Amino acid sequence: MPFLLLQILVFGAYTLALVFLAGEAFNWKEDRRLFYVGGNRLTLVPMVGTFVATWMSAASVLGYTMWLYADGYVAFTGSVNGWLIGLLFMPFIVRKLRASRALSLPQWLGDTFGDRRLRSLSAVSLIGAYTFYMVIQFRAFGTIVATLLDIKVIVASALVYLFVLYTTFGGLPSVARSDTLNLALILGGVLLAAGNLLKRAGSLAAVHAAIAERAPAMLHPWSEGWSPLVTTLMMLSWGLGVAANPQYAVRLLSARTTRDAYGTLAYSSLIIGAIYAGLTVLGLSAFVLFPGVRAASDELAFTRLFSLALPPLPALALFLAVLAAAVSTANSQLLLAACSLCYDLSPREGRNRGDLVTEDRFLFKNRLAIAGIATAALALSQFRLPGVLLIGRYSWTVVAICFFLPLYVIRTPRPRALFVPLSAALLLHLFLTVFLGILPELALLPALALEGLLYFWPRRKGP
Repeated sequence: MPFLLLQILVFGAYTLALVFLAGEAFNWKEDRRLFYVGGNRLTLVPMVGTFVATWMSAASVLGYTMWLYADGYVAFTGSVNGWLIGLLFMPFIVRKLRASRALSLPQWLGDTFGDRRLRSLSAVSLIGAYTFYMVIQFRAFGTIVATLLDIKVIVASALVYLFVLYTTFGGLPSVARSDTLNLALILGGVLLAAGNLLKRAGSLAAVHAAIAERAPAMLHPWSEGWSPLVTTLMMLSWGLGVAANPQYAVRLLSARTTRDAYGTLAYSSLIIGAIYAGLTVLGLSAFVLFPGVRAASDELAFTRLFSLALPPLPALALFLAVLAAAVSTANSQLLLAACSLCYDLSPREGRNRGDLVTEDRFLFKNRLAIAGIATAALALSQFRLPGVLLIGRYSWTVVAICFFLPLYVIRTPRPRALFVPLSAALLLHLFLTVFLGILPELALLPALALEGLLYFWPRRKGP
């Protein structure tokens, strides 16, 4: 009972800190540029905080750890390598993005190719991808909080719903402030838990020796269940999806200076690497100390495993890290989904800013959209859906199809030439995954190939 009281107090302190930090960022004279991209004046520290906290979603903290626990280093090959490859691409688009005054990536796409249809098509795709990806955050958060506070999962999921709504209502300034706290909790919780578990296991060498004796296949980059082809394609899929992810593009747009944008990528890569190292130690050490822990879902298995493997305080720190990861990713995606709905899909609203009264009305519509999209994600989180990583794999393949070629491959855009190739690629991906049951990674490459072929196919010149 005393420790349950401590968990309630810690959760309450986290709640109050979020309320305070997010509330401080609310601005009485806000417009859509401030709401969506922080007025393009975020400095280096909040930039790093919001970039890394948004990066470390529940799929990273919970999904990757449990995959590593189950299958070993194939998880690192298929996911972490891909995520980091995506990070390596980003410096090449900083100047391209910052040369634009766009408030969203769909707007950038439509303006760059002179085609309003591209803006609408990519906005609809983002709304679908992000709504389903937010389900991961609600499911992970609900399971963890239900365990911490001994309450029902639906009640716990409603708590993250309220957290996400409040921190998103203030726009990117509010999200960035709360993400600074979330990053501290993620980094501290993961490293504290990893250090404690590694101490119990002896050393990393001892962990590898134990795995080599019990399950040597776990030390290989591929396994019987995950062939080299599927694992490599998954790695590539995650890499392309991360590189073209509007979450990170918006952060690069929001930086005060180009130098801050480059600095964010440099410092963030070090912090992200440290967190992944901690998660890798956690997954492997947990397998050595407590093999065979299973449950109906990754979320339940995670809470059960680390409640057994860790003392109460490090376990509490790790669970708080998952909560922080869920909140920081969900509010970022919710803000972008609302932008796509209210700004990119509305020709009248998407033109120019009006006076303060007009801006207030427009942002009020955004907050209604935020509430509606979050409610839909909360409802979907109560259904039996695929695992957290699989949902992410579907989401980021769609993102890659929409934005990878325009951002990284097409150097000289041709007006109104991309809509048909992009539409055909999305339809092909939908057909291959939904109707033929092909894994999203396997469907991504033919979809991108079709998009590139249709775009770059030489046109016949007139006589």
